[in-house]
Amino acid sequence: MTSAYRDVFRQWGAPLETMAVEFVDGKMFRRLVPIVGANRSAPPPPKPLVWVAARLHPEFRRREKAAARALRDRPDQVAIDGWATNERNSWITRNRALQALDPSVLDDAALAGHVDALEAHLVAGWLRHHTLHGSDLGSIGDLLAHGVRWGLDPVAVMGLLRGASPATCEGRSFGRRIAAALRTDGIDPETISDLDIVRGAPTAAPILEEYLDLFGWRVVTSYDLEGLTTGELPSATSALIRASAAGAEDHDATTEDPSALRAIVPAADRVLFDDLLGKARRAYGVRDDNGPLTAEWPIGLMRRAYLEAGRRLVEAQRLTAPEHVFELDSPEVAAVLRSAGAAPSAEEASQRAANRTAQAQLVPPAYLGPPLPDPDPSPLPPSMRRVMEIILAAVSNLEVDQAAGGADLTGLGIGRHSHRAVARVAVDPDAVLQTMQPGDVLVATWTAPSYNAVLAIAGAVVVQEGGLLCHAAVMARELGIPAVIGCRGAMTLICDGDVVEVDPAAGEVRIIERAGSPS
Repeated sequence: MTSAYRDVFRQWGAPLETMAVEFVDGKMFRRLVPIVGANRSAPPPPKPLVWVAARLHPEFRRREKAAARALRDRPDQVAIDGWATNERNSWITRNRALQALDPSVLDDAALAGHVDALEAHLVAGWLRHHTLHGSDLGSIGDLLAHGVRWGLDPVAVMGLLRGASPATCEGRSFGRRIAAALRTDGIDPETISDLDIVRGAPTAAPILEEYLDLFGWRVVTSYDLEGLTTGELPSATSALIRASAAGAEDHDATTEDPSALRAIVPAADRVLFDDLLGKARRAYGVRDDNGPLTAEWPIGLMRRAYLEAGRRLVEAQRLTAPEHVFELDSPEVAAVLRSAGAAPSAEEASQRAANRTAQAQLVPPAYLGPPLPDPDPSPLPPSMRRVMEIILAAVSNLEVDQAAGGADLTGLGIGRHSHRAVARVAVDPDAVLQTMQPGDVLVATWTAPSYNAVLAIAGAVVVQEGGLLCHAAVMARELGIPAVIGCRGAMTLICDGDVVEVDPAAGEVRIIERAGSPS
């Protein structure tokens, strides 16, 4: 990530060195690092000093030229065109080539080599995943930043992008195809609870296999190798088929008419509004398309190799439990398979597992140190100022402000209609997806694009973290389901099995009936 954002900020002429990332007790923290004064704890310098430095400092002058060039040439649109015409299929091809190698048939040396190849593939994918964010989030951030200047409601602005992310709905599309094929085969899809029934249906079986070939080895609920993949969650796939078969109405999935917002924009800027909206709509779908192919699929393929390595290493008494393989990084897994002398011992892996279990019980602070004020872009030269406004608009809308106040179980509402159903609280997201029924309300800390394969199951979504640009918000808009984003206290105040009402118009979740209460 640090390398990716260093390249993105340099290309766009931002007055930033990179986005720094640190893990403390298992929790990830990140911050934007300025090109000067990166390690200072003092407040930002006075605006007049920034104004002078931004015009005299050699690096600032280079960045202003780069910003002007980027805003003229729009490398974000070039990258988006390249993704659609070639790169997307290239990632699918590479993933499928690695997926075709069955780890269980490789000897230990070959499995070690496969792990090495997956490591290179995964790191390249993660790097590309984040450099592409400079294009997808950049285009959307440009629209949002201008919208603030024009006095437009950011929620309404994001609503104009609805329908521009077909990848978000790809899982539901497969569910509907499988359900229709089952009806052709004389099977009621709303009764499916066992995928073996689908595999025995001549019309539906090939579509299921196509779905699993494309989604089966993508992690679903996590960016961690321990997270289950779609293929390891057959009950979730069955529920997806049942939910798709029910033919739920897409309440809010249609494209919004921009004319009302356009009328608010000053007449002289309406052509610019049209241009920015067009660029943002083209970019919007890349975010949910990029992550599953460059990150979640490579992670899932590495997980498959780890599972095979863990099984073998327990048999060889190199590990005491197969899950301890997840305590080793990939060079260490390869070293153990090769019986290299520097490989971690079973005792060390066991101790790492114990330490990580202990870390998981800690409640991390929202910030390391005091919250930092947002940079003030106003003293910057014009091109660099616009680029910085784009970055701030994107970053601020990815997550809710942890320091902001607000009532419990309130947040940012997405959608228009309310939904009342049983809440499934994803303390263990993999376990929840194995028990969710169509129409249930998913309550989670956050969601990622990897959820797309199965989350058409949900009737509504509530996440404790996130903002207008987070994946849960994208998913809610595209699937036409209500959501409350950045919902304060959701993971502690809502219990699994509670009946809740998700009211996006009010931006709140109401607990209607506690789990286990007499009806």
